[in-house]
Amino acid sequence: MLREVLAWADLSETEVHARLQIIFNDAAKYRRFHRKRHEKALTRSIRWGAEYDSYLQKHLAAGLHPKTAKTAAKRDFIAAHSLAGTNDTDEFPGRSNPALKRYHEAWRHSLQQ
Repeated sequence: MLREVLAWADLSETEVHARLQIIFNDAAKYRRFHRKRHEKALTRSIRWGAEYDSYLQKHLAAGLHPKTAKTAAKRDFIAAHSLAGTNDTDEFPGRSNPALKRYHEAWRHSLQQ
């Protein structure tokens, strides 16, 4: 980038402004893409968190202890999002404990807003 800017020393002022405008347009396009990607990931996290919570509440209502209910809910979530091709979408959520916790927290945070 620095080499490109230094090469502009021989250009006219209008050409420099045109090239700067291209850079700013690219930066704005990148920001829109990044924001859209972040919003889509957050939407999926909230949806997966709600799904995990439904499994968790089902097991808690059955009288299981919280730790046992979390383990059973994780098993149900993994069964629902198998990597063996039974998933109808191209979305593959994380199945680790930290990922499930992140999804659940995103869902709970969405309820407060």
